[in-house]
Amino acid sequence: MTETQNDRPADLTDAAVAYLGSLSSGKREAVTPAVMNFVRWYGAHQSIDKIAPPKLGEYAESQPSGEDGAAKIKAVREMLAFAARQNWISSEMSGHLKVRKVVARVRSSNSRPAVEKLVLTTDKQAEMTAELAGLKERRVHVIDDIKRAAADKDLKENAPYHAAREEKARLDGKIKELETLLKHAVVGEQECAAGTMADLGRKVTLKETVSGIQRTYLLVTPREVNPKTGRISPVSPIGKAVMGRSAGEIVEVVAPACTVKYLIECIE
Repeated sequence: MTETQNDRPADLTDAAVAYLGSLSSGKREAVTPAVMNFVRWYGAHQSIDKIAPPKLGEYAESQPSGEDGAAKIKAVREMLAFAARQNWISSEMSGHLKVRKVVARVRSSNSRPAVEKLVLTTDKQAEMTAELAGLKERRVHVIDDIKRAAADKDLKENAPYHAAREEKARLDGKIKELETLLKHAVVGEQECAAGTMADLGRKVTLKETVSGIQRTYLLVTPREVNPKTGRISPVSPIGKAVMGRSAGEIVEVVAPACTVKYLIECIE
């Protein structure tokens, strides 16, 4: 079925948010920095159907060589593949993002691969830490289930034993994923860092230029939106206005009744 105009995202930011919202929490946390960096580089308000192969090639060339650059390009290619499945762009578009070939070098024993830091709010860090603790507790119970099921010597036809082993493998994978994310995470609510841009996971403090009223919002995926607690999506009027912008900038939020100007006071 051909995608209708109403189904097509308004711009590249909307498309990126739709893609990130389709991912598991762990995968989303891992690829959000690369995806949103691409959106800012290409133009947050650029229409996705205007993406052109030459500029994709230019983006690929601008990325660092090695594993870090390859990971960023892969994240963007997967987003473009998602867009193609939605019939927003041609299925051939992601093929124009190619990893730069480099001459292999011997790595010194003291060198370490670069790790993309994940920016988490303190609430998100606490949520992930609690989830990790729960998974570890569940793993202890599953190991007990394995031991009990193993008491039946006929393991070949022992369905409870095999089900418990599969559950343990699933838990081990999720535990490792969360431990890695938390290990490399940076809590982004400690200070207003100069040069920081508004994107998913950032807390943005705005001041209305006329009234001086101050408001703080947390940019989250559509599935996590809760206006009562200030959790808004980048596709909302305010989210769309601040996405990719920096502290000190004036933005205009277009509402049905009027247009309001805000000063971005802080991005955490």
